[in-house]
Formats: sequence, structure tokens, C-alpha cells
Amino acid sequence: MLQRWFSAGIATRRLVVVFCVGVTVIALVVRYSDAFRDAQDTAKANAALDMVDRAVGAGSSVFPDQGVLVEAGGLIPPGGTFTVAVGEPQPGWTPLTAGSAELFLRSYLLPRRLDPNAEWIVCLACDPNAFPEANAIWEGDDGISILHREQ
Repeated sequence: MLQRWFSAGIATRRLVVVFCVGVTVIALVVRYSDAFRDAQDTAKANAALDMVDRAVGAGSSVFPDQGVLVEAGGLIPPGGTFTVAVGEPQPGWTPLTAGSAELFLRSYLLPRRLDPNAEWIVCLACDPNAFPEANAIWEGDDGISILHREQ
């Protein structure tokens, strides 16, 4: 039987298949419990997030104050327009705040549209005097606010 199994022509292929199956079985036995534990830990961490963290997601690494995202989503109507004005970086801002805020808000606030002459202004340490017709509707920490101008 063994001689037939190792017969010329297919013996090498059979040995390669046996080797691959053996390596896979050993890898599963050795790594499965660690991989399962890691997946379980990740699932528990995700389940522990509150609704704001789930809604904001990656915005936590862009905005130091998640409140601006929640407020912008609630204040700016779905058919509304907004613009982002960025001033000098403030203490507490992440390295992503100044450069990525507009890009993140563009996708986070959909279906709202980005427009330079918008009714709503998300102000990141901007000079509110640059928008004399706008009123501060919400002010948070780290120089972040939401301004509204009548149009």
C-alpha cells in the first residue's frame, strides 16, 4: 500500500499536499485559541462603546471634542449647507484636526453639502469676526464652535 502511495510521478505532489495539510492543522491548533481570544476582546471593546462613539467613529481621532459632531449633525438640517473655517491649532487638538476636519465633516454630515457661502459654519478656532452676520449657536472646548448666518 505504501509503495503504491509513493509511486513515481505523484509522490511529490502527495507529499506536498500532506505537508500543507499538516502545517494548516498545526497552525489551527496552536493559533486558534489566541486568534479567538483576540477577536473576543475586540468584540467586547466594540460592545462597550456608547452610541456617540459608535456614531462618531473615526472622528474621535480628528476632533478633540466629539460634541461638535453631535451638535453639527443635530443643528444643520439634512438639506442644509455648511463650511469649515480653521484657525490656528489649539492645545488639545490632534495632529489631524486642522488638516482633516473638513474632509471628515464632508462625509460625516452627508447629505448636507459643503459650500463656502453656507448658512452654517463649523468654526475651529476661527475668528468669528470674519463672519459678522453669523451668531454662535454652540460653543465647545478647544476653540470649536458652530455659527449660523441668516441667508
